[in-house]
Amino acid sequence: MHGRIVNDEEQGIIGIDRVAALHKSTPNSILIDAGDTLHGLPIATLNRGADVAELMRAAGYSAMAMGNHEFNYGWERLPQLREIAGFPFLASNVTKNGEPILDDTAVIEVDGVRIGLFGITTESAGDTVMPAFVEGIEFEDPVATAQERVKRLKKESVHVIIAITHSGIEGVKGTLSTQLADRVPEIDIIIDGHSHTEMPEGLTESGVLIAQTGGHGGSVGRVTVTVTDGEITAKTAVIIDFDTAQNTPPDTTVADKLSAISGEMESLLSESVGQSGDEMSSARAPGVRTQEMPLGSLVADAYRQAANTEIAIANGGDIRADLPQGTVTKGDIISILPYGNTLMVKTVTPALLKEILENGVSGIVLDSSGSIDIEESPQGRFLQVSGFSFSYDPSAPIGQRVLSITLDGGRELALDDTAAKITLAATNYVMTGGDYYTMLADLPVERELGSADEALSEYIENNSPVTAPQAGRIIGK
Repeated sequence: MHGRIVNDEEQGIIGIDRVAALHKSTPNSILIDAGDTLHGLPIATLNRGADVAELMRAAGYSAMAMGNHEFNYGWERLPQLREIAGFPFLASNVTKNGEPILDDTAVIEVDGVRIGLFGITTESAGDTVMPAFVEGIEFEDPVATAQERVKRLKKESVHVIIAITHSGIEGVKGTLSTQLADRVPEIDIIIDGHSHTEMPEGLTESGVLIAQTGGHGGSVGRVTVTVTDGEITAKTAVIIDFDTAQNTPPDTTVADKLSAISGEMESLLSESVGQSGDEMSSARAPGVRTQEMPLGSLVADAYRQAANTEIAIANGGDIRADLPQGTVTKGDIISILPYGNTLMVKTVTPALLKEILENGVSGIVLDSSGSIDIEESPQGRFLQVSGFSFSYDPSAPIGQRVLSITLDGGRELALDDTAAKITLAATNYVMTGGDYYTMLADLPVERELGSADEALSEYIENNSPVTAPQAGRIIGK
């Protein structure tokens, strides 16, 4: 849900109060979340996940997996949020010193049926989170973990084994849920997330039913399992879409709690920071994860101005919401840049800048027509840039795609130059090796500044009304 817990007809968000009502009106049901819920919009991030955890408790959740974005507050925050939530945070393959940092397995009995659950977080999670937030944490092999947990749960005489996975089935790195099903067919059901795939009737792989509901709270999945004489005789998956869910009145307890939390935040989030002459999209693909976008350029410009550097970069994965036309509020800014990252300044050479850009475009994949494949290509590492332009050939081998780099003012850089010095601004997430920018991790930090969202707020305030930056910074040959 990425923090999308408030009913919103325009955005098609069901809201956690109606999710609670759907659950409570369904006999013999358990409510499960597949991760990336405790972080996202301001209502989630301002209290570092606590308000969402409290609402999930009120809604009657039984368990959830840990998504990669759950680690955006630092792994030490998760045990605290688990106590607030009051239900298992299943992270069976996430360990520190060989021991799971949260809940490993859980058994829930419903009308005499024993349901065994375990949780899997994509092993690539550590590459998409600020390294300091997962220091000392291991994301172990999902297959080996699942095989061991299935054996353990079978010894506890469960009738149904459910893996709650934040793995995905397409367009993401790491072991996919389909691959997990092939390798561990003893799992009965996989409740999946991460790839934001809407699966109206689920998918059966090696006898395992895989269900996923898309993303951002737009639908709820319902898996129905029939157990007769201790054996599963049927299992089906359907999607409850936004329009259908609207027919269910919200749960009053959760709605009242949600209203109180929203009211406390409203005055802060509605504060104006400036004006925008254009609406700017945060779409993933085609969008900030595959190509130059006005909002991406604006964010990078804000970083460069705040840090007073020659150039700046912004990873597309950091940009999470649209910039509206007209009044821009503090809430809009936090929605666009919700992570609370700070800005860092380091010095790079042209040769190192080429290496950085190579990483940024390394995920781009072409389809059979030679166009960017918008299903396979989007990755958070794709960069938006300021202070320079570059061209690249997406058909060239990875690591050999960048063709030219030209600083604003027209100076073209020699791509093999290891002597010239250029000051670079980026978030501490990128500068410490997140999104595979390991080439930056060991460089000395020259300056560390305030948060990325503060930089964007100040830029919009100082340059109102902002307009879409001129295109031409990223040129695909």
